[in-house]
Amino acid sequence: MSSADRPGPGGRTFGRPPADAQFGPQTPPPRVVGPVRPRRRVRPSTIVIIALVVIMVASAVVIPYAAPVVDRWLQQQRPPDHTVPHDPGPPVSTGSDDRGGPGVGDPYYPDYGSSGYNALKYTIDLNWAPTQQVLSGNTRIDARSDQLLRSFYVDLVLPVTKVTVDGRPATFDREGIYDVRIVPSRAIPAHKRFDVTVSYGGNPADYRNGNITPWLVTNDEVTAASEPEGSAWWYPANDHPSDPATYDVSVRVPAGLDVISNGRLISRDSRDEPRFDTWHWATDQTLATYQSLLSIGRYEIKQGTADGRPYVYAVSDQLGKKDRARAFANLARTPKIISDEEGVYGPYPYDEIGGLVPGHRLWYDGLESATRPVYAARDMTRPNASGLLTHELAHMWFGDHVTLKEWDDIFISEAYASFTAWWRAEKTGGRSADDQLRRTYDAYANQPGFWQISMIDPGRDHLFDAVYLRGPMTLQALRRVIGDDAFFRLSRRWAQRGGVHSLEDWMQLAERVSKKDLDGFFQAWIYGPTPPAKTAANGLA
Repeated sequence: MSSADRPGPGGRTFGRPPADAQFGPQTPPPRVVGPVRPRRRVRPSTIVIIALVVIMVASAVVIPYAAPVVDRWLQQQRPPDHTVPHDPGPPVSTGSDDRGGPGVGDPYYPDYGSSGYNALKYTIDLNWAPTQQVLSGNTRIDARSDQLLRSFYVDLVLPVTKVTVDGRPATFDREGIYDVRIVPSRAIPAHKRFDVTVSYGGNPADYRNGNITPWLVTNDEVTAASEPEGSAWWYPANDHPSDPATYDVSVRVPAGLDVISNGRLISRDSRDEPRFDTWHWATDQTLATYQSLLSIGRYEIKQGTADGRPYVYAVSDQLGKKDRARAFANLARTPKIISDEEGVYGPYPYDEIGGLVPGHRLWYDGLESATRPVYAARDMTRPNASGLLTHELAHMWFGDHVTLKEWDDIFISEAYASFTAWWRAEKTGGRSADDQLRRTYDAYANQPGFWQISMIDPGRDHLFDAVYLRGPMTLQALRRVIGDDAFFRLSRRWAQRGGVHSLEDWMQLAERVSKKDLDGFFQAWIYGPTPPAKTAANGLA
């Protein structure tokens, strides 16, 4: 990543917490009196800021380097600015009986997404002019209204030039950097299909939300791949994980440039223009907006079929020949890892597989872009990146196929992805998941700030740190409590249900599958502000 496009504050490390992670929430954890039922979420109260506790990171002392996931977590570097990445400001309206609101009321990002409708499909048709650095075009959103709509919103930072709803001109105006309010010429009845087409264009690098931009620029390579925000820099959307949709993406570029996106590559050039290529990608299974991907640059691309599934692997030409070969060798591990994960979680939820290694200096190790995760070159040019691949590919089930109802449900995504790396290390002759649990617990037992970040409500500024360790510890402890048979039945049923779900949904399913009252376990591991006691009931004896 160039200095002009440094990651915003609070950048995620995707797959492990950073070496200098500062654990300890700005508000203390919820005080819970009596048994806690998992159906009811308890929020922390706002009182005196707790002094941040700097975590010990000497991997030689805490967790040996040979372990596939946790050991490298403690060495990962993070951008130096640890401030909160996004300030939503005052409460955001979620609409009224006849008007959609500019947000869905997410507790951490209330102005993200749009209420009043569900997006069903995005048809994106873009042109990239690299000399001017201008991205322009049209996006059609096929949607269904949840209510009567006299107006509604989409999330987009680029300037809008025209909007139509069901083919008729609509008026529009911008509210802040993120929200575009649309007023159709005719009100949209409740529970009806409709379409909205937005024409827009601009230089995505010119737009920042506070101090952050997910639009990365390195030489002639540009990429939009980030979490929780990213899509608004290249297409209008209902930008919240609770509204996944299917995608059809066409991007016109000067000949010689490549375009990488999600799903299957239909054509590298779908139009007859000698000096331009129009790349066409499509995804038939739904994905959330933060799992969508656009990268334009010069890539070495390998295509083929593995285990009956088409794959597309792309590695930036900005990497040297030897580094590209190492990256492709790691990407080639993908089919085997997916096969192993299918053995416990059931059928892979997408039709395609792949991976992207861009030339940017990413501030994360990996991002679970559906069907085609994005991986940092620094990791993929090492001899064996199986731990990172295992984590990101597990997200195809956990996070992508089963996605979040709210951002504070991050546990159901990151806990399973991190646990899967522990499990696969155990399966392939590495350290056992039990050993990982014991070593990680002991390493953090005397770090109170770490435990004060609850899994039920970690807080926006700790959304992407403690969960990478507390998450897999919780799952392995649960495995010990309910046994392998019940644990993997639970995991498979959860992975295969798909759709939008919450952490509470998972806890309820865990009790149903195991036929056990797990209130005490959840109190200790999900809600608790202190290290769980070393008891058999907590999976630690």
